[in-house]
Parts: sequence; structure tokens; C-alpha cells
Amino acid sequence: MRSNQGGFTLLEVLVAGFILFLVINSSTMIYRAALLSSGKAEKSLMITSAVPSIRMIISDIFRENGHSAARAGEGKFGELTYLWTAKLRYEGLPKETLESRPRNLRYYLWEVRLTIKKGNLARRYTFNEVTS
Repeated sequence: MRSNQGGFTLLEVLVAGFILFLVINSSTMIYRAALLSSGKAEKSLMITSAVPSIRMIISDIFRENGHSAARAGEGKFGELTYLWTAKLRYEGLPKETLESRPRNLRYYLWEVRLTIKKGNLARRYTFNEVTS
């Protein structure tokens, strides 16, 4: 008498277990990558949205201190830290067509390099500032 045994062999169970392990592992890797990219995007958005405000702070420093004192600085803006340096690119006089031009009026064009950091992410920006 011959009996038919139903069920899976050991090899089939091992192959199915290995496939299940691969699926769970790849799902975990995809989730981890999505979580990391979401965190990076959040930091990048925070830095990018703070640039106009930080630029205004630097412009105010230039207006308050004049052209000679403001060359570099650093500060905090919320959770962000920023560093900036300014390099004089051009110094000039107004056009001679101005009739009531004061004799000591000069214009200065500065190139400002700004670095904003949050954690291990840093972004660099460059802009120009004009002072008199």
C-alpha cells in the first residue's frame, strides 16, 4: 500500500524562506533610502528658505558698518549656522553728470560668499552687495 504524502519538501521550504528574506530585506532598504532622502530634502528646504532672510541680515550689517569694517561674520538663524566673507570687487565714483554730487561719495561692489550649515549639510551661495 502506497501512501501519498502531501506538503512541501525541505528544499522548497528553504527556497521560499530565502525569497521571503530577500523581499523583506529589499523593502527595508527602500524604506531606509526614502527616509534618508526625505531628511535631506527637509534640511535643504530649510536652508534654501532661510537665504533671503540671512542675506538681509548681511545687507544690514553692511549698511550699519560702512565699507571698511564689514569683511566677514558668522551667526545663527534658528537651527542654522552661517558664515560669510566679503571681498571688494570694484570701487568707483558716481557719474560726473550728477550736479550736486558730494566729493567724497564713492561706491563699493562686494562679492559676498555665504555658507549655511544644518547638521552635516552645508550649502554655499554667492551674491553681490553695493555700499557707499
